[in-house]
Amino acid sequence: MIYLIGPMASGKSTVGKSLAAALSLPFVDTDELIVAAHGSIASIFAAHGEQRFRDLEEETLAGVPEGVIATGGGAVLRESNRKVLAGGTVVYLEMTADGAAARIKGDSTRPLLAGDQALNAWKTLLAARKDIYESIADVRILVDGKPVLQIVEEIAARLGRM
Repeated sequence: MIYLIGPMASGKSTVGKSLAAALSLPFVDTDELIVAAHGSIASIFAAHGEQRFRDLEEETLAGVPEGVIATGGGAVLRESNRKVLAGGTVVYLEMTADGAAARIKGDSTRPLLAGDQALNAWKTLLAARKDIYESIADVRILVDGKPVLQIVEEIAARLGRM
């Protein structure tokens, strides 16, 4: 199992799809599974709150098949999820605030980044999660300004797969 972790907008889903294809592995996006089964993340947050979303995220992560797994940005917050992640190789897609600024502007699919203060919210979330990301990562890749193919090649090389 290869788990991709990192802040929102770091490219976990996009990189994950390409990495899975390059390594001939299945790809799973935990957020996509949640959306398919329960509706949009924004609607889950609005109707049931973040706690319910985190419960769904935990259930989903525990049941994913082998492959390349893109996790939600906050999946690392729960100890139970960190235990699941420890069963595979964890790749942290690092991103700076400058790298995030263009990606999150006007993105209505991320309820924790809603409104005019999206970048400040992103920075706050990263500050709360960065130590966890770093502590559980087997591989760290800075993704700022890099094309997806380059990121995939860096990950594959670090994993000894190229």
